[in-house]
Amino acid sequence: MTLIAILAIKKAMQISKTTIIGLFYIWISFGLITQVLAFEQKIFLPGDYNDENLIEENLELLPEEIVSEELPPNLNDQINYFIYYFSVKKRKTFENWLRRSGRYLPLIRNIFSRYDLPEDLAYLAMIESGFNPFAYSRAGACGIWQFMRGTARKYGLKINYWIDERRDPEKATEAAALYLSDLYGIFGDWRLACAAYNAGEGKITRAILRYRTRDYWKLCRYRYLRRETKNYLPKWLAALVIAKNPEKYGFFVKYDPPLDYETVEVPGGTDLRVVALAAGVDYKTIKTLNAELRRAKTPPYMASYPVKVPFGTAEMVEKYLSQVKFVYHRKRLYHRVRKGETLLRIASYYKVPLKVLKRMNGLEGNLIRVGQTLVIPYPEQVSFYVAELKVSQTGLKATYYKVKKGDTLWKISQKFGVPLQKLKVWNNLSSNRILPGQVLVLWPEA
Repeated sequence: MTLIAILAIKKAMQISKTTIIGLFYIWISFGLITQVLAFEQKIFLPGDYNDENLIEENLELLPEEIVSEELPPNLNDQINYFIYYFSVKKRKTFENWLRRSGRYLPLIRNIFSRYDLPEDLAYLAMIESGFNPFAYSRAGACGIWQFMRGTARKYGLKINYWIDERRDPEKATEAAALYLSDLYGIFGDWRLACAAYNAGEGKITRAILRYRTRDYWKLCRYRYLRRETKNYLPKWLAALVIAKNPEKYGFFVKYDPPLDYETVEVPGGTDLRVVALAAGVDYKTIKTLNAELRRAKTPPYMASYPVKVPFGTAEMVEKYLSQVKFVYHRKRLYHRVRKGETLLRIASYYKVPLKVLKRMNGLEGNLIRVGQTLVIPYPEQVSFYVAELKVSQTGLKATYYKVKKGDTLWKISQKFGVPLQKLKVWNNLSSNRILPGQVLVLWPEA
């Protein structure tokens, strides 16, 4: 459209001069935006996003079970879009997925090979959870393989107040291998099996019966399957293309080391912070290795529980676990009662048992008055330390330091000449915050 054409339209439709000028500027702006977007796609998108023959050029990277038959003509576009989505829109997220894959892929591939499953199915965990054992979905799915409760229990995973084995990478992968094997046995096609893993076997079976076809690509043409299910395979294929050649798409990732652990039996009710201190490692490491423990504590109803610890530390845990002691710190908060508040409501707000709140304030009943000041017992921190811990063959014992008012972790590290980070690891501290009266352990070998 030219300016002459716009003026001709004005004459025919009797549009005002102001309106014509406005339309002209909108037309120019739209043209500029279109050019900018085209330029962005051409210049800034990594890899082969603009390559129309992406599938043909990456056949060796894609699963043979998927590309063995004729593929729909729009699959290139779908894979291209998700390559763009992962490498541009969600670049940081996908980078984290790639990093975490180094920790879990060897384990998953090893289990899948025992079940004679295609190796590339391991990357379904990337689409499901980004290899995050703590991942939860809005629908209630959980863990690396995003199992729903019913399916998880069907395949032998335990779920209760203390344990959720959907978060155990090894046990959940065993269950996923069994489930995928069963789905392939039902449908005889890995495309349908993967779609059923996402949507459920009932949904895919009904789709097959409704449209009288077992061709996954044909089923995707209809409205019955959700968009999430239709996008599941293209997402997986795009993730495969990037993951198998990350540098081509601008990802230079330092992968997490593979899982390497051993198990040690500890008593029921043992806090994982105690295990971490006995093993001489940080709490986050122990918590990640034992992701299935929902309360970061072994189930109290069990006489013993096999806790995972970094390889080579089980002997230390067995030796020093009983020597770990703790000091429980509390601080007092004060709450002035406002109009409309009740004792139960105040107790719920501060997450303090009603009986404890009443006992702390010398109350026999539930009656309180406006303006009354209540003392709130508030749990602040549990400090763990190792009692009489021998740390070298010379017989030297660990040093214990009781934190005084005005002390900081940095001052203490300087006083004893130990690295700040080591001081935090030895005492299972996630931050630099310490309290007067807290007991810190220092290893003499530092």
